[in-house]
Amino acid sequence: MKILSNEVKGNYTEVVVQADKSVWAEQQEKAFKKLASKLNIQGFRKGHIPLSVAKSKISEYEIISQAINPTIDSMYREINESNDFKKENVIIDALNVDVKKVDKNTLEVLFKFENYPTIETPDIKSLTVKYSLPKVEDKEVDSEISRLSKNDWMLGVKESGIIANGDMANIDFEGFLDDKPFAGGTAKAFDLEIGSGSFIPGFEEQLVGLKKGDKKDIFVTFPENYHEKSLAGKKTKFAITVNEIKEITKPTFDAEYIKKFNFPNVNTEEELRKHIGSQILEMKKLQARDQVVPLISQELIEKTKVSYFPESLLKDERNRIMSDIQNKASQSNKSTEEYIQQNLGFKDMIEFNKNVKETANKNLTLVLAIEKLIEKFNIEITEKDLNDYFEKVAKYYGATVDQIKKQFVNRTEGLKVFLSQQKLFDEIIKQISSK
Repeated sequence: MKILSNEVKGNYTEVVVQADKSVWAEQQEKAFKKLASKLNIQGFRKGHIPLSVAKSKISEYEIISQAINPTIDSMYREINESNDFKKENVIIDALNVDVKKVDKNTLEVLFKFENYPTIETPDIKSLTVKYSLPKVEDKEVDSEISRLSKNDWMLGVKESGIIANGDMANIDFEGFLDDKPFAGGTAKAFDLEIGSGSFIPGFEEQLVGLKKGDKKDIFVTFPENYHEKSLAGKKTKFAITVNEIKEITKPTFDAEYIKKFNFPNVNTEEELRKHIGSQILEMKKLQARDQVVPLISQELIEKTKVSYFPESLLKDERNRIMSDIQNKASQSNKSTEEYIQQNLGFKDMIEFNKNVKETANKNLTLVLAIEKLIEKFNIEITEKDLNDYFEKVAKYYGATVDQIKKQFVNRTEGLKVFLSQQKLFDEIIKQISSK
């Protein structure tokens, strides 16, 4: 194979290649024999026709047509292996092929590749997203220890006296928003540990000092980030009746009792608190990460400059989005148009298709930004990274590492891409948290 020209033209790289004459002749010979084996000529058995006879029945056009595809495939493989062709600058799969010249002596082919765009990512230090490393408070550890040991609490009825921190109050309550009861705001004979912080801030504190049989209206304001949006940030009233007060006697956290939790290398109350604190911290880190990654991604989309969007990549992304929507529509027993109107709120397919194009552009910008930053930070996935991931997944599902490895035997490259993205976001979070 000989590369006759290799030129960048706009967003494309055009490579004109000439097949080796010996290779082209060999492929034509193979094509001729294959065609000859399929001939049907009266007086000869199929597959046993003399080549001299077959030559008069098979045209040069038929031979070339049969030989051209395997030869082009071979040339394509050679291009990718050639040191004269910088495949890292082009999208290998984005390929058009045009035969420039062909006869029995010569085959010249134009391979036209889409080029990778130029990508300018922002300086990570310039990102405005804020991230603070989560912290664990003592009361959170106390709450988790209480949850773990709750089944071992001893409860004694407090016949006289008042509600104090550490007591279990059995109450009836009804919640009112704008003087009207709201859904989920009513309960009967509800046991509430005072001081646990399990209710809305300010709720438990207003019960302290009440005695059995007391009735009281208490007022609290729901947090701004409360999961029920209709109550978030709203001031509400709760009508309370105290049914009973119980004193709680909690178990002694000695080595013998701590054994029941089956935590490795945890034998004292101090070690138990440290272990539980680390578990809570890891959970909070995951939650904080889940919240900040979309914000980082959005800012990368806004601040990354892409010289142009390769049509092949855009087409793949648009097809992926459409395929996902069509699958969801099928699962809902709806047509695609019904689904996008009823479930996604689009007026019609025209409006939806416009949104798909915009979404594809944003998604592709993020993908290209991530690829560029992975390269910039020299992020690589080692065998240790893979094994750590397998061990983590095996522990989560209660399986062996070998069982998990088998699940990924044909998906290792995809897993490496996933883990490299995880590493990148960990690095970004590390940098923005140090600002």
